[in-house]
Amino acid sequence: MLGLNKGEVRLVPHATGWEEDFIEEKELLSEAIGMQVVDIEHMGSTSIKGIAAKPLLDILVGVRSMDDVAKFDKKRLKEAGYYHLGRVEIEGKVVFAKFTNLEDLTKTHVLHIVEYGGDWWQKHTFFRDYLNEHPDVAKQYEALKKKLAATYPNNESLYADAKLKFVDEVLNRREPRSFLINEGNLQVRELERVDKVLLSKWLSDPEILRYYEGRDNPFNIEKVEQEFFDSEENVLRCLVEFSGIPIGYVQFYIVDEQERQIYGYDNSSEMVYGMDQFIGESAYWDKGIGTQLVRSMVTYLIKEKDADRIVMDPQTWNERAIHCYEKCGFEKVKLLPANELHEGEYRDSWLMEHVAKTVDVLKISCVRI
Repeated sequence: MLGLNKGEVRLVPHATGWEEDFIEEKELLSEAIGMQVVDIEHMGSTSIKGIAAKPLLDILVGVRSMDDVAKFDKKRLKEAGYYHLGRVEIEGKVVFAKFTNLEDLTKTHVLHIVEYGGDWWQKHTFFRDYLNEHPDVAKQYEALKKKLAATYPNNESLYADAKLKFVDEVLNRREPRSFLINEGNLQVRELERVDKVLLSKWLSDPEILRYYEGRDNPFNIEKVEQEFFDSEENVLRCLVEFSGIPIGYVQFYIVDEQERQIYGYDNSSEMVYGMDQFIGESAYWDKGIGTQLVRSMVTYLIKEKDADRIVMDPQTWNERAIHCYEKCGFEKVKLLPANELHEGEYRDSWLMEHVAKTVDVLKISCVRI
């Protein structure tokens, strides 16, 4: 049974019902504050299999911006037993707790509200996942917790502080991100699930959609999940960063046999690659970053993927993209009539190619740079 009084430190054996309790609470929270929330996940010791924990359910709530917390339906949260812990001041985090007895301050659930994909989100999810993947480390953590609970049975703050060294040691095992491209201010890395909020932001912006996907085809979180993470297509999807700030998206793939026939490439010994990209932050348009990205991707595909020919098919009206590609060494080689469905009509495209002596083929689709 869940519940701890103020300051109390008490551990109980792991209960399989904790996961069911979380699922039930997640549904309740989704109804109360779901419009402002990107994701809700189980965290803390009750989410780590097989170890003792305080009978208190810790829940991680990810929002796009901490400003979204002000939009929460506080009345509905209070009706569900949740109160904002205003005295708990932690940078980058807002905390709510669910109480069953306000006189004894008996709490059963704690909401840790953080920026989705931010530092707190990554720390909490990494620690949980690492201990679930390493049962020996989880048992070490359990042994430490039992020792500290016996030492500080009535002082939750000292108990929590004494665990920090162990937690930090686990967090230090995180591997740094690797980049496919890391040239000056430009970085390209593989897409991560936490990036879905960025993609849904960019692909619901009409200014971006005019050039990528179409203004009649906006994406929400669920559609991003389906199209970018659950798809089985043989595509490497990547995020583009500039000076450490996520600004866009790029993907590349080997052009299949059907497309090769449409393009007129009969030499089966050549490697032909396809690529799509967009700069999702319009503040970074018209600064030459799109040109830098295309040139860097061409170099990457030639050197790392042995591309012989790199191709793309921007729509004929997209003169800005065409000019960018021409600056990067691409040439128009073939008109593709009614090539792409965009905003309700099939539009003509140009087949453009960059021929390399030692490269496979890449195709870069139309998008504003």
